[in-house]
Order: sequence, then C-alpha cells, then structure tokens
Amino acid sequence: MEVLHEMQGLDIYGLLLIMLILFLISSLLRTLLERRRIGKEEYETKTLIKCPKCNYSEERSFQVGDYVLKPEKKCPKCGETMRIHRIYAVKIVPRK
Repeated sequence: MEVLHEMQGLDIYGLLLIMLILFLISSLLRTLLERRRIGKEEYETKTLIKCPKCNYSEERSFQVGDYVLKPEKKCPKCGETMRIHRIYAVKIVPRK
C-alpha cells in the first residue's frame, strides 16, 4: 500500500515536471514567433559635437573611440576646442 502511495506521488511530480517543460517550450516558441513577426528595427549611432563657448554643434556618425566629453576639433566660429556632447541612436526609417 505504501509503495502504491509513493508511486502516485512520483507520478504527480512527473506530471508537474512535464507540464512545466511544455509551458516553457510554448512560451519560447511564442516569443520567437513574435520577434519574427515584428522584424528587426535598425538604428544608426550618431555623435553630437558641441562647442562649450558659443554652442555651435555638428552631428556625425559614431566612430570607434568616441566618448562623452572627448575633445575634438576646433570650433569654426570661435576657435574653442569642441567636445563630444552626446552619443545616441537614431532609428533608420526604410524607404518605400
């Protein structure tokens, strides 16, 4: 009788384990299908260079080694050293 009771307990845990595995697999499949449906959005990283003296600014594509407050070129208006003010991503809108 005790052996039968122990086997029923194992069967319940086995059933719970199978249900958990099926739930995880279905959740994973649902997530993968949603990602395919949405598609990948593409971004371009931009760098904003700004003069601290006269606030003149230029935007350019990000270059490896860029970091905020990095000294860049001289300002064409006042001659002060311009610095990287901001690094950010811009969503690329596909042309139709």
